[in-house]
Amino acid sequence: MIQDVYEPLERYQTEFREKFAQNTSEEFERLVRASGVDAEANAETNRKLKKAKSDLDSTRSRRNSWRFLGVLTWLLIIAAVVAIVLPFLPPDLLGELVETAKSFLPAFCGGGAALATLAFLFFQRVVLRNLRQFKEMIQSLEEKIAALQQEAWDQMAPLNALYDWDIAPKLIQRTVPRLEFDPFFTRGRLAELYENFGWDDSFNADKSVLGSQSGVINGNPFVFGRFLSMRWGTTTYHGYKNITWTERVRDSKGRWSTVTRHERLHATVTKPSPVYSETSCLIYGNDAAPNLTFTHKPTGIAGKNDFFSKLKKRREFKKLKKFSENLDDASQYTMMSNHDFEVLFHADDRNDEIEFRLLFTPLAQTQMLKLLEDREVGYGDDFTFLKQHKINALFPRHLQDFSLDTDPRQFYDSDLEHARAHFQSHLEEYFKAAYFAMAPLLSIPLYQQTRTHADIYRDVLSRRSCFWEHEALANYCGERRFAHAECVTHSLLKTRVASEANGATSLAVTAYGYRTVKHVEYVSKWGGDGRCHQVPVEWLEYIPVQRTSELLIAEQEPPAASPEGDRPYGATARWRELVSQMIRFSSPIGVRRSILAFFRK
Repeated sequence: MIQDVYEPLERYQTEFREKFAQNTSEEFERLVRASGVDAEANAETNRKLKKAKSDLDSTRSRRNSWRFLGVLTWLLIIAAVVAIVLPFLPPDLLGELVETAKSFLPAFCGGGAALATLAFLFFQRVVLRNLRQFKEMIQSLEEKIAALQQEAWDQMAPLNALYDWDIAPKLIQRTVPRLEFDPFFTRGRLAELYENFGWDDSFNADKSVLGSQSGVINGNPFVFGRFLSMRWGTTTYHGYKNITWTERVRDSKGRWSTVTRHERLHATVTKPSPVYSETSCLIYGNDAAPNLTFTHKPTGIAGKNDFFSKLKKRREFKKLKKFSENLDDASQYTMMSNHDFEVLFHADDRNDEIEFRLLFTPLAQTQMLKLLEDREVGYGDDFTFLKQHKINALFPRHLQDFSLDTDPRQFYDSDLEHARAHFQSHLEEYFKAAYFAMAPLLSIPLYQQTRTHADIYRDVLSRRSCFWEHEALANYCGERRFAHAECVTHSLLKTRVASEANGATSLAVTAYGYRTVKHVEYVSKWGGDGRCHQVPVEWLEYIPVQRTSELLIAEQEPPAASPEGDRPYGATARWRELVSQMIRFSSPIGVRRSILAFFRK
């Protein structure tokens, strides 16, 4: 029987972290065995490659030393020629410098000059000969390095071909069986969020999905999303104008003179401009406490015991206590006995005290406090938690800097040992980031005790990918493929299903961006001459542009998972036939997870 996870921090520290690391290590070794990569041969190739790169660096360093000596001797001979010429210059031209040079020129101009010239010419021949040799050695080493690199990549090609989009989710599911992941975000899963939990598309209206990963926690749906969004900001433009004028001034002796003054006038204008940013979040649906709404934002004082943090905690407690005792406003807020929880979780905008207490039992309060105050194992109080009836939205700060992208290309490598280390470290970081994004939900027992009974796979259509995956796939193929020709900004890609037939889907991908038009605005500025001047400032106006392209996709229906949570992703005969038919009329441009994208020829 699968156990619920009611103590997310302790379970991660004492069980899940080590278990995931072990599962990851075993998965990599399984992939290596399946690939047939010869570890010793690859190690020898990379040893030779490292030696060749070291030899190349050493050879380049020696070549540069000889180049320096060659340049130095040229500088010395130039200095000698200058010294010879100096005596023939007019004495009054260089003054004492010429007289000083004359004292040592006669000795230099004797037989030593001819000997020095011969030595210089001989040394230059040595320099040129060595530089030619170094050039040949460097070219040979570069060719050797290129050949060794290609050999290393060829040796690792079978392993690189085995990485897939589902590695991280499968490993998490083996480690924490309570978490289940979908092969891709389906229309059925999205419909469940719509129909059962009240989710709507207003959240996505001004965003483009860069990536998504859906699944369930004990039957309740969740989806991780990363989005590109645009908001209007401002840009300050600068302009300059140089002015000149003359003034009559009087010196200390009372004499008048005319002087020329110069000043550079500076002006600015501020105009609207689009600002783009990426955001990651976790959306979760659960029937528990269906009327409750609240907001938690990081307080900045959790896990701190310094004087100022303690002072702030006392001040926040007094404010909450006063707010709780105020019976004149419409708020139903009543402070609970766990004052630390009230101060740190700080959900004072909750609308239903009964449901809030139903959700945050003493156990839930204790576990949430541990998450908030932890500063060593996880990320502490780094998340915003919004509950709107049956929908929970979490925005962990640590996900803003770490993408839960499962693109297998990030594991490609030519060095088996380096690949092993990167595979291990990256996936452990991935697990930590995903797990602690979910940890606030796992700390609430009622969420795991409440399970939806929706049948999300009602028909074949519901198993098709939803628009989140379509936008993520389009962005994965590259937004510049879809952008308007005059677009100079990012393009927000939005998709809609144009038609479906024979298992293939035609998508209309619309790229929304901006072109610019240059304007000049004149700003009045007073100059030091006492006059008002018009300073020109160039600025850009951003004008919307859009372009719609057709994208064809063929998706492999997600097969049933095995008891171990693995899903076979080998292409079925039906899917291979569908892809072969589409290639006749289209050009494949990218594959993401189990979905292949085509441009119409």
